Amino acid sequence: MSMRKAAAFGATVFALTLTASTLAAGQQQGQPQGRRNQQQQAPQQAPAPQNVGPVAQSKDEFDSFMAVQNEQTPAKKVELAEGFIGKYPNSDFVLYAQTFRVGAYGQMGKPKEAVEAAQQAIDATIKFGEKLVAKADGDSKLTEKDKEALRKKDKNAIFLDKNAPQFQAFMNQSEGRILALYQTIIAGYQQLNDAPKVIEWGDKALGFKPDDLNTLAIISNVMAERPPTNEEEKTKQMKRAEELADQALDQLPKFLASTDAANMTAQGKAELTSQLYYTRGLIYLQQKKLGASQQEFLTALKSKPADPITYYRLGIAYIQDTKADLAMDSLGKSVFLKGVSEANARDLLKQLYVQKNKSEQGLDDYVKNAGAKIGQ
Repeated sequence: MSMRKAAAFGATVFALTLTASTLAAGQQQGQPQGRRNQQQQAPQQAPAPQNVGPVAQSKDEFDSFMAVQNEQTPAKKVELAEGFIGKYPNSDFVLYAQTFRVGAYGQMGKPKEAVEAAQQAIDATIKFGEKLVAKADGDSKLTEKDKEALRKKDKNAIFLDKNAPQFQAFMNQSEGRILALYQTIIAGYQQLNDAPKVIEWGDKALGFKPDDLNTLAIISNVMAERPPTNEEEKTKQMKRAEELADQALDQLPKFLASTDAANMTAQGKAELTSQLYYTRGLIYLQQKKLGASQQEFLTALKSKPADPITYYRLGIAYIQDTKADLAMDSLGKSVFLKGVSEANARDLLKQLYVQKNKSEQGLDDYVKNAGAKIGQ
């Protein structure tokens, strides 16, 4: 049986919403608003200022994009998005059309396709950002006289300033979208049960934002849960996992006190805390640091006392440390709590119980008594 704990924040669900009123300022400027979700629902980002953002070059382009935006049926949304991308490959709105594909494929339960669409959305987002930076660099070389002459030719002419709050706000939002797309790819590969790809894209996400707690939590957990069979490779992976887990735990207090955590429930904060300590406990278990492993699992259980997998792993740590009575107690609690670890925990508990008592008689009562002590 393969047992893996869910990543701390759950799978990232990336959605993008735009409104006709936001985009319809003379069809010249659209201000798409991104939403990043780290726990199924996340606060909507503030809209980017109206002088920075995508520009439709024609009414047909604008109308075609709005048809994609307004479509509610996932399969049809994919069809319209792909049609828009094919017809307007150089449109400023391609990155948003690609992102709509990501969300639609997610709704359709097609993680492979969502992953591919997310990769294309990242490329399109970076390309559009580079376009804005290049324009801002060019605009910085213009004199006021040059700008006035351009305004006479085009009353809707826009000039970008990289130092302006509006420009920086839009670019910050773009960075948020890119990170969310990276995490969508990671979540997709988790669904596809492809640990090497999870780790590969996790490293890419950390290259983009090295201190992102969500990514640190997910990747360290996957590395701990899915060690290589080769001992040399396992040692290397566990060392890296430990570094990431340590980094995540170092950041945890600051994160829990931040505005990002303000909307998290107490249970959500406890889940996150427990997850990070559990991950480090599992890393230590893989490294045969049994005392340290036991301590991390016990710390995890302080935040989430009724977690069957943590009790199961703690029981294994006690077994390897030849602490039979403590192992039985932990395994009994794991069996009592059921979950995916129940069968394995019961098998181990039965072996220890019979070895000690020479019989299975009373095993069920032992489990009930162990369960009654949970949280004490």
